[in-house]
Amino acid sequence: MDGEKNDSEKRESGFGIGFLLGAAIGAGIAFFLASRMTEEMRARLKERGTEVGQRTRERAEEVATKARARAEEFRGRAWETVEDLREKAQDILRRGRDEILGRADEPPPLDD
Repeated sequence: MDGEKNDSEKRESGFGIGFLLGAAIGAGIAFFLASRMTEEMRARLKERGTEVGQRTRERAEEVATKARARAEEFRGRAWETVEDLREKAQDILRRGRDEILGRADEPPPLDD
């Protein structure tokens, strides 16, 4: 009976030591993998951040280029409008001056 008890105790203590050893090894592996995963996640996040930043810069450059083109187009139209209005104003002033000075173009007499 003492022999059976001894064998049973040895098995139980062996199981307990094995269990603790397995738990310790498992915890070590989990810690290693977690830290490795954290490094990989940081690397991925950094890469994603870089990609998003690059895309944002590219999009901002596209928008700025389009805005400059539209501003230039608007500026050209504005100058055309200013020139047109200036010419009309000069024409109105010229006609008013001619009328005041009596140089208005009189319609030619009708031939009967």
